[in-house]
Amino acid sequence: MVTLVDTDLLAPSERRPSTIGALLEEAIGSRVRFPGRRPPSRSHVEAWDLGGLTVTRAEHTGGLELTRSARQAREDTEPLLSFAVHEVGRVLQDHLEGRRVVPVGGLTLTDVSSPWTYRWADHGVCRSLQVPVARLGLSVDVVRQALPQVRRSPLYGLVSAHLEQVTRDAERLATEPMVHSLASATVDLTRALLASAVGAGPTTADANAETVLSQVRSYVRQHLTEPDLDAEGVAAALAVSVRQLYRLCATAGFSLEQWVIDQRLEGARAELADPGSRGRSIAAVARRWGFTDASYFSRRFRQAYGTTPREWRLSGPVALPVPRPGS
Repeated sequence: MVTLVDTDLLAPSERRPSTIGALLEEAIGSRVRFPGRRPPSRSHVEAWDLGGLTVTRAEHTGGLELTRSARQAREDTEPLLSFAVHEVGRVLQDHLEGRRVVPVGGLTLTDVSSPWTYRWADHGVCRSLQVPVARLGLSVDVVRQALPQVRRSPLYGLVSAHLEQVTRDAERLATEPMVHSLASATVDLTRALLASAVGAGPTTADANAETVLSQVRSYVRQHLTEPDLDAEGVAAALAVSVRQLYRLCATAGFSLEQWVIDQRLEGARAELADPGSRGRSIAAVARRWGFTDASYFSRRFRQAYGTTPREWRLSGPVALPVPRPGS
């Protein structure tokens, strides 16, 4: 976590509107105005890196207006899409879709590389996640076409819930070894939402399938070390039938069972390479990663890596990042 702005740390002599405005403009990347000609009595902005995606949380007490002009938008070198969840206070948004009052708990989607304005009247807390448009595999024109229509997409509620949780738990998630997988799943969900809104690229059915597969991967990563993890449990957790789950996986050329084994083997392999695990037996490491049969674990490990778990541990390989169980 990086603190970008904290007015509580400023000396009284530094609490001038010009100073606070400059700090906020540098942190947020937009023009800052104070409607009452007085800066917020408190501003706090912090940020996390979530596998290459930036999550910020901004809290302001007092009137504030953020504006990005057409000239500033044209100067952007990297188009970005921002998803903001409003935790406290209502905000007025002017953007592609016109003017909108966003209530507490509401989600706003903003093409940061186009003109926009946000206004807070009093106390406000906002969490946002920025996705580079280049990672979506969609053109800027398609993104702008989709934004006014996303609330009519059948995926809107699901993606909103995902973004709400990711931005809320950013501090914890940023330290997870599998955070890059989480970022990839977030990009997949975002792409599916936008594509379904305009019918670009994948059909709505394709987008739904891609969304479910992202949920499958996310669920499996969280329960990877549970020995009884199976297709029935995954299907029940995602409220789909086992037959539907297998059909989706088959269409995507994705073997659920093999992927679970591969992920478990990679976790065990990383732990065996960690000098801190030397006090645990190979069988204990295998059990920790969901393998109840030590012989089966050793056989699959050798098939995957061309060496036995014992040989791998004794060879003293360079330590790999060790995923935490449940990540």
